[in-house]
Amino acid sequence: MSPQAAASLSQDDIDRLLKGGGQPAAVVASRDSDIQLYDFRRPARVSRDRLRTLEAMYERLVRSLEGWLVARLRDSIDLRLQSVEQISYAEFLLSLNTPSASFLVRIQDAGNQQGVVDFNPSLAYFLVDRLFGGGGAPTILERPLTPIERMALDNVADRVVTDLMEVWWDHAQLSLAVSGFESIPEIMQAVEREVPVLVATVNAKFAGGTGVLSICLPLNVVEQFFVRSGDRRLSEPVGTESERLKTREQAEGALRLTTVTAVARLPEFRIPMRDLLRLGTGKMITTGIPTDTPLDLLIGDQPRFRVQAGRVKQLRAVSVVEVLSGQSIESLINSTRGRTAPELRPMTAPSADNDALAAAPAAQPPEFADLGAALLAGGEVPFAALIDITLPVRIEVGRSTVTVGELLRLGRGSVLQLDRLAGDPMDLYVSDLKLAEGEVVVVNEHYGFRLRRIVAQLPASLTEG
Repeated sequence: MSPQAAASLSQDDIDRLLKGGGQPAAVVASRDSDIQLYDFRRPARVSRDRLRTLEAMYERLVRSLEGWLVARLRDSIDLRLQSVEQISYAEFLLSLNTPSASFLVRIQDAGNQQGVVDFNPSLAYFLVDRLFGGGGAPTILERPLTPIERMALDNVADRVVTDLMEVWWDHAQLSLAVSGFESIPEIMQAVEREVPVLVATVNAKFAGGTGVLSICLPLNVVEQFFVRSGDRRLSEPVGTESERLKTREQAEGALRLTTVTAVARLPEFRIPMRDLLRLGTGKMITTGIPTDTPLDLLIGDQPRFRVQAGRVKQLRAVSVVEVLSGQSIESLINSTRGRTAPELRPMTAPSADNDALAAAPAAQPPEFADLGAALLAGGEVPFAALIDITLPVRIEVGRSTVTVGELLRLGRGSVLQLDRLAGDPMDLYVSDLKLAEGEVVVVNEHYGFRLRRIVAQLPASLTEG
């Protein structure tokens, strides 16, 4: 036994171990810190699988609400889902501002239980300002909303409730309606204070500030969503034909809510290592891609759409010009992919003497040298052998997170908003490495890329070669 181990055990501990008395008390006590009491009054019902589904559902609500608001406010507003979590109603009330802008939501067949849609003051006054035709920075007042201001914000709350019913319809057919307004959270009796609730928090970013939208539902009104077994969905189909059809519809509904990432980028081209080493801030790359070439919209690293770049309000966006889904793999490969930019040096084959070629014997399989000895000896590949190798380059215009259902509805003429403002820099990737940020320019009716900032530095040993 090492001196350290002996020093940490008392003689009684050593005697118990020798007699088979189990672990020493010190070791058992050290594990007590990992033990947490289970709260039977508020059991955790949101598993990881359920949480992913909930996040996908509320992401769908956020995107629908954002589009509706942009059309009516005639101003840009960016909504992002922050979290979906289970807390007590008392904890939810503590998170609200005073005075608040909270709308009570009546839930049919739920007794006296109600939901809550809350706009924090900065978001509430921004919406009121824009709904009444304002255009400057909104003034945030420390007072309750007036009746006229409530009526304007009531339309937004109705839209939130409508979208909420839609995203829950496949799991719990809720009948919801705005039933009242309250500006003092402490007296808002939607449910009992210890009742667990499901709260979705949405962050809003707009001109002049940020805000928060909170959507609260009593957990027991969507109980059927949490009690369904995941194992049942993986078992063999059972029951009558109508039951199997209903199960299939539920599975399809859940699949349509799954989110995927869509990436819009210019067709891939290639750059020799020699030119790559000379890149720096302010330098420009000519891609060799004509400006009338459509962009690629990739789903899971596969081009599925040809798109045209544009913008919606202040956000970058793309419009679908061709759908590639369902075609052969060859049809998904861009005809311009793999080209080397015309102003960059391509990799060339070594020259040969014509007389030597004439006297050369018939073609034979090449003999490759054994590099094992050089590898064991620590041999290195000469830098000159790498300098003209061409590497794939991609310019990413922007990204968007969409559900499978939204993806299936994309067609010619559909518009998809991206996650970047029109003036934001674009990313330049070499292979899978983000190398630089910059802006797309036009050079002789071809796309170019001017570097603003180098993100990843190449090794000094390469730049000095």
